Amino acid sequence: MCIYTYTFYFCRNESEDIKGIVNSISQLLNKTDLFISNNPVGIESRVQDVINRLDFQSKGVQLLGMWGMGGIGKTTITKAIYNKIGRNFDGRSFLANIREDGAKIAGQVGLQEQLLFDICKERTIKIPNTELGKNTLKDKLCHKRVLIVLDDVNTLDQLNTFCGSREWFGSGSVIIITTRDLDLLSGRVDKIYNMTTMNESESIELFRSESYKRFY
Repeated sequence: MCIYTYTFYFCRNESEDIKGIVNSISQLLNKTDLFISNNPVGIESRVQDVINRLDFQSKGVQLLGMWGMGGIGKTTITKAIYNKIGRNFDGRSFLANIREDGAKIAGQVGLQEQLLFDICKERTIKIPNTELGKNTLKDKLCHKRVLIVLDDVNTLDQLNTFCGSREWFGSGSVIIITTRDLDLLSGRVDKIYNMTTMNESESIELFRSESYKRFY
């Protein structure tokens, strides 16, 4: 009886230790920030402008669209937002370059698996096709408050593959979608942030920063 009891407690304690290690690793992985340009001129003001459009007391799922031409800085801004507010959520995921990586079905499946790993930290989840992937996303994420960035979405099919419904995500979740296509956002998101080019003072500051690096 004593041996059984000892073995039971040993196994239970070992199991709890393993769970503790897994949780610690998961938290560490979730703290990994994304790389941002060495010269983030004009980024902070735009980051704060976007963040101010979000309601962090909301119990609903917020969809925010960021629209602008290619190369204007949408990805950089969303990376900075992701780094700044991401730790306030149960999980976060940044799916970059969906325009190219999600152009084929295989790429979409891979991105669905990445999304699940980023948030659930489970490598064992395998998705056979995008339709089953949608069900898996809903089942795994519907009770989690998550931050998800869908970067450079090109088609409605791509959007629906990763965000087919607000019901897929838990209360208080935030989904940020960047795109070059304004029509893709119209009627589908709560707010649209129109990315603008640098103003004159920001352009001069960037020029001076780049010049300083070249000479020093």
